[in-house]
Amino acid sequence: MKNNKHTSALFLGDSIVKGVSMENGRYKVLESSYYNKFKNTVFSKTKNNGKFGLTSEKLLTNIEKIKDSEPDIVFISIGANDCNYNWKEISENPEKIHLPAIERSQFEDNLSSIYDYFLENNVSTISLNFPPLHAEKFFSFLSSKLSGDNIIKWLGNISRIYYHHESYNNIFETVTRNYGIDMIDVRSRFLVDDNLEDLIGIDGMHPGAAGHELIYKSITDHLLTRAINQDKNMVA
Repeated sequence: MKNNKHTSALFLGDSIVKGVSMENGRYKVLESSYYNKFKNTVFSKTKNNGKFGLTSEKLLTNIEKIKDSEPDIVFISIGANDCNYNWKEISENPEKIHLPAIERSQFEDNLSSIYDYFLENNVSTISLNFPPLHAEKFFSFLSSKLSGDNIIKWLGNISRIYYHHESYNNIFETVTRNYGIDMIDVRSRFLVDDNLEDLIGIDGMHPGAAGHELIYKSITDHLLTRAINQDKNMVA
Protein backbone atom coordinates (compact mmCIF):
# COMPACT_ATOMS: atom_id res chain seq x y z
CA MET A 1 0.00 0.00 0.00
CA LYS A 2 3.03 2.27 -0.34
CA ASN A 3 2.18 5.62 -1.90
CA ASN A 4 3.52 9.18 -2.29
CA LYS A 5 6.51 7.78 -4.17
CA HIS A 6 8.11 11.16 -4.58
CA THR A 7 7.55 12.39 -1.03
CA SER A 8 10.48 12.34 1.39
CA ALA A 9 10.14 12.38 5.17
CA LEU A 10 12.66 13.12 7.92
CA PHE A 11 12.02 11.95 11.48
CA LEU A 12 13.66 14.04 14.22
CA GLY A 13 13.73 13.34 17.92
CA ASP A 14 14.89 11.11 20.72
CA SER A 15 15.25 7.36 21.30
CA ILE A 16 11.51 6.72 20.87
CA VAL A 17 11.77 8.15 17.36
CA LYS A 18 14.83 5.98 16.81
CA GLY A 19 12.73 2.97 17.79
CA VAL A 20 14.50 2.03 21.01
CA SER A 21 12.76 -0.23 23.50
CA MET A 22 13.90 -2.37 26.41
CA GLU A 23 13.81 -6.13 26.02
CA ASN A 24 15.35 -8.62 28.46
CA GLY A 25 17.02 -5.81 30.39
CA ARG A 26 18.74 -4.31 27.35
CA TYR A 27 17.91 -1.47 25.00
CA LYS A 28 17.52 -2.36 21.35
CA VAL A 29 15.99 -0.86 18.23
CA LEU A 30 12.74 -2.63 17.41
CA GLU A 31 12.38 -4.09 13.95
CA SER A 32 8.68 -3.30 14.32
CA SER A 33 9.24 0.34 15.34
CA TYR A 34 6.73 2.86 14.06
CA TYR A 35 9.42 4.40 11.86
CA ASN A 36 10.24 1.08 10.19
CA LYS A 37 6.55 0.42 9.59
CA PHE A 38 6.16 3.89 8.11
CA LYS A 39 9.23 3.49 5.91
CA ASN A 40 7.98 0.17 4.55
CA THR A 41 4.37 1.15 3.89
CA VAL A 42 3.91 4.90 3.46
CA PHE A 43 6.68 7.05 1.95
CA SER A 44 9.38 5.71 -0.34
CA LYS A 45 12.08 8.11 0.84
CA THR A 46 12.54 8.40 4.60
CA LYS A 47 15.38 9.12 7.00
CA ASN A 48 15.49 8.63 10.76
CA ASN A 49 17.54 11.12 12.78
CA GLY A 50 16.25 9.90 16.13
CA LYS A 51 19.05 9.85 18.71
CA PHE A 52 19.26 8.37 22.19
CA GLY A 53 19.32 11.18 24.77
CA LEU A 54 18.61 13.98 22.28
CA THR A 55 17.41 17.24 23.84
CA SER A 56 15.94 20.31 22.20
CA GLU A 57 19.23 22.11 22.82
CA LYS A 58 21.28 19.48 20.98
CA LEU A 59 18.78 19.42 18.13
CA LEU A 60 18.85 23.20 17.81
CA THR A 61 22.65 23.19 17.72
CA ASN A 62 22.65 20.87 14.69
CA ILE A 63 19.47 22.03 12.99
CA GLU A 64 21.26 23.38 9.91
CA LYS A 65 22.03 19.78 8.92
CA ILE A 66 18.35 19.35 8.05
CA LYS A 67 19.05 21.23 4.83
CA ASP A 68 21.20 18.32 3.64
CA SER A 69 18.20 15.98 3.72
CA GLU A 70 15.84 18.35 1.86
CA PRO A 71 12.74 16.59 3.25
CA ASP A 72 9.23 17.33 2.05
CA ILE A 73 7.92 16.68 5.57
CA VAL A 74 9.65 16.67 8.95
CA PHE A 75 8.11 14.65 11.76
CA ILE A 76 9.40 15.87 15.11
CA SER A 77 9.05 14.73 18.71
CA ILE A 78 11.39 16.36 21.22
CA GLY A 79 11.40 17.21 24.93
CA ALA A 80 11.16 13.96 26.87
CA ASN A 81 14.90 14.07 27.55
CA ASP A 82 14.76 17.77 28.39
CA CYS A 83 12.65 17.00 31.44
CA ASN A 84 14.83 14.13 32.65
CA TYR A 85 16.98 14.40 35.77
CA ASN A 86 20.35 12.98 36.68
CA TRP A 87 18.85 10.24 38.82
CA LYS A 88 22.24 8.94 39.95
CA GLU A 89 23.04 12.30 41.51
CA ILE A 90 19.59 12.43 43.11
CA SER A 91 20.08 8.92 44.49
CA GLU A 92 23.44 9.90 45.99
CA ASN A 93 22.41 13.37 47.23
CA PRO A 94 18.65 13.55 47.90
CA GLU A 95 19.03 16.60 50.14
CA LYS A 96 20.36 18.79 47.32
CA ILE A 97 18.50 20.80 44.70
CA HIS A 98 18.46 19.05 41.33
CA LEU A 99 17.39 20.55 38.02
CA PRO A 100 16.18 18.83 34.85
CA ALA A 101 18.47 18.58 31.84
CA ILE A 102 16.75 21.59 30.24
CA GLU A 103 14.54 23.80 32.37
CA ARG A 104 10.98 24.51 31.22
CA SER A 105 11.51 28.10 30.09
CA GLN A 106 14.58 27.11 28.07
CA PHE A 107 12.74 24.18 26.51
CA GLU A 108 9.98 26.54 25.41
CA ASP A 109 12.54 28.94 23.90
CA ASN A 110 14.39 26.11 22.15
CA LEU A 111 11.22 24.64 20.66
CA SER A 112 10.18 28.09 19.45
CA SER A 113 13.57 28.53 17.78
CA ILE A 114 13.24 25.12 16.10
CA TYR A 115 9.82 26.03 14.72
CA ASP A 116 11.12 29.46 13.65
CA TYR A 117 13.79 27.69 11.61
CA PHE A 118 11.23 25.37 9.98
CA LEU A 119 8.96 28.29 9.05
CA GLU A 120 11.79 30.46 7.74
CA ASN A 121 12.96 27.59 5.52
CA ASN A 122 9.46 26.53 4.41
CA VAL A 123 9.82 23.08 5.99
CA SER A 124 6.47 21.29 6.23
CA THR A 125 6.26 20.03 9.81
CA ILE A 126 4.16 17.50 11.71
CA SER A 127 4.74 17.18 15.46
CA LEU A 128 4.11 14.18 17.69
CA ASN A 129 3.52 14.88 21.35
CA PHE A 130 4.95 12.64 24.09
CA PRO A 131 3.77 9.10 24.80
CA PRO A 132 2.93 9.09 28.52
CA LEU A 133 5.54 8.10 31.07
CA HIS A 134 4.47 5.23 33.34
CA ALA A 135 5.51 6.54 36.76
CA GLU A 136 5.35 3.24 38.67
CA LYS A 137 7.32 1.30 36.06
CA PHE A 138 9.84 4.13 35.77
CA PHE A 139 10.37 4.32 39.53
CA SER A 140 10.73 0.55 39.76
CA PHE A 141 13.30 0.67 36.96
CA LEU A 142 15.29 3.38 38.76
CA SER A 143 15.07 1.53 42.07
CA SER A 144 16.56 -1.60 40.51
CA LYS A 145 19.77 0.34 39.83
CA LEU A 146 19.79 3.17 42.39
CA SER A 147 18.50 3.93 45.87
CA GLY A 148 14.72 3.97 45.62
CA ASP A 149 14.45 5.26 49.20
CA ASN A 150 16.62 8.28 48.42
CA ILE A 151 14.84 8.99 45.16
CA ILE A 152 11.41 8.94 46.81
CA LYS A 153 12.82 11.09 49.62
CA TRP A 154 13.70 13.73 47.02
CA LEU A 155 10.55 13.27 44.92
CA GLY A 156 8.05 13.24 47.75
CA ASN A 157 5.76 10.88 45.83
CA ILE A 158 5.97 8.73 42.71
CA SER A 159 3.18 10.55 40.88
CA ARG A 160 5.42 13.62 40.66
CA ILE A 161 7.35 11.77 37.92
CA TYR A 162 4.26 11.68 35.71
CA TYR A 163 3.19 15.27 36.34
CA HIS A 164 6.68 16.63 35.72
CA HIS A 165 6.81 14.79 32.38
CA GLU A 166 3.30 16.04 31.57
CA SER A 167 4.29 19.65 32.22
CA TYR A 168 6.88 19.45 29.42
CA ASN A 169 4.37 17.81 27.11
CA ASN A 170 1.97 20.69 27.84
CA ILE A 171 4.67 23.16 26.81
CA PHE A 172 5.27 21.16 23.64
CA GLU A 173 1.57 21.18 22.77
CA THR A 174 1.08 24.87 23.56
CA VAL A 175 4.05 26.05 21.48
CA THR A 176 3.11 23.73 18.62
CA ARG A 177 -0.45 25.05 18.52
CA ASN A 178 0.71 28.66 18.80
CA TYR A 179 2.86 28.15 15.71
CA GLY A 180 0.02 26.50 13.82
CA ILE A 181 2.02 23.30 13.37
CA ASP A 182 0.12 20.07 12.66
CA MET A 183 0.21 17.86 15.76
CA ILE A 184 -0.56 14.17 16.14
CA ASP A 185 -1.96 13.57 19.62
CA VAL A 186 -0.19 10.29 20.37
CA ARG A 187 -0.46 10.82 24.11
CA SER A 188 -4.25 10.76 24.22
CA ARG A 189 -4.40 7.56 22.19
CA PHE A 190 -2.11 5.87 24.73
CA LEU A 191 -4.07 7.15 27.72
CA VAL A 192 -7.48 6.04 26.47
CA ASP A 193 -6.27 2.59 25.46
CA ASP A 194 -7.45 -0.17 27.80
CA ASN A 195 -4.09 -1.92 27.41
CA LEU A 196 -1.84 0.96 28.51
CA GLU A 197 0.28 -1.40 30.62
CA ASP A 198 1.17 -3.35 27.48
CA LEU A 199 1.97 -0.26 25.41
CA ILE A 200 4.79 1.05 27.60
CA GLY A 201 7.93 -1.00 28.23
CA ILE A 202 9.43 -2.19 31.49
CA ASP A 203 11.47 0.99 31.99
CA GLY A 204 8.31 3.10 31.97
CA MET A 205 9.69 5.40 29.27
CA HIS A 206 9.95 3.59 25.95
CA PRO A 207 6.91 2.09 24.18
CA GLY A 208 7.10 -1.59 23.35
CA ALA A 209 6.03 -3.15 20.06
CA ALA A 210 2.33 -2.57 20.78
CA GLY A 211 3.04 1.07 21.61
CA HIS A 212 4.93 1.56 18.36
CA GLU A 213 2.03 0.02 16.47
CA LEU A 214 -0.29 2.57 18.07
CA ILE A 215 2.02 5.46 17.11
CA TYR A 216 2.21 4.14 13.55
CA LYS A 217 -1.59 4.02 13.34
CA SER A 218 -1.80 7.54 14.79
CA ILE A 219 0.50 8.83 12.04
CA THR A 220 -1.24 7.05 9.18
CA ASP A 221 -4.68 8.10 10.44
CA HIS A 222 -3.49 11.70 10.60
CA LEU A 223 -2.02 11.63 7.09
CA LEU A 224 -5.20 10.09 5.68
CA THR A 225 -7.37 12.77 7.32
CA ARG A 226 -4.98 15.46 6.12
CA ALA A 227 -5.10 14.16 2.54
CA ILE A 228 -8.91 14.01 2.59
CA ASN A 229 -9.14 17.58 3.88
CA GLN A 230 -6.71 18.81 1.23
CA ASP A 231 -8.79 17.14 -1.48
CA LYS A 232 -11.95 18.78 -0.12
CA ASN A 233 -10.28 22.19 -0.12
CA MET A 234 -9.14 21.72 -3.72
CA VAL A 235 -12.68 20.82 -4.79
CA ALA A 236 -14.12 23.77 -2.88
